Amino acid sequence: MIRHFTSTVFVVQKNKIALHWHEKVKYWLPPGGHVEPNEDPIQTAFRECKEEMGIEITIFSKSKYIFTDNGLKNISPPETILIEAVSDEEIGDHEHIDFIYFGYPKSKTFTLDSKWIWVDKDSLIKNQRFKTLHGTYESPPKDVIEIGINAINSLKSLQDT
Repeated sequence: MIRHFTSTVFVVQKNKIALHWHEKVKYWLPPGGHVEPNEDPIQTAFRECKEEMGIEITIFSKSKYIFTDNGLKNISPPETILIEAVSDEEIGDHEHIDFIYFGYPKSKTFTLDSKWIWVDKDSLIKNQRFKTLHGTYESPPKDVIEIGINAINSLKSLQDT
């Protein structure tokens, strides 16, 4: 089985997550993409948010562990790692080993392209359908709903402490 490493970021702003209609896979998804050669998953997360959303982000994590060996570099661990089945016309069936991160915009003032929507927790819980670029209405996939709710709750709990 062919496997690719990817990073996905659930970007939280004002108790909402950012999603876009992904033309290739036909789902509402957060920003993310393939880990390129010589990148670590965090670098991929930063790059994908900059390329796809035009923003710089800060990664936040519930993990407080920091390794302090001078010879090693510590990066934030992902919130979870998913293995996702992917079917692609060029590559065929393969899997993505997806590092899932939570983040928030570094700047409070920015403008997103119109292909992006902000989705709140209640809309995710209600499995709300959103208008796609083609005029149809679709809900985000179950994993995006569940992880998106967790991202919103996690940032809120970090801000409350």
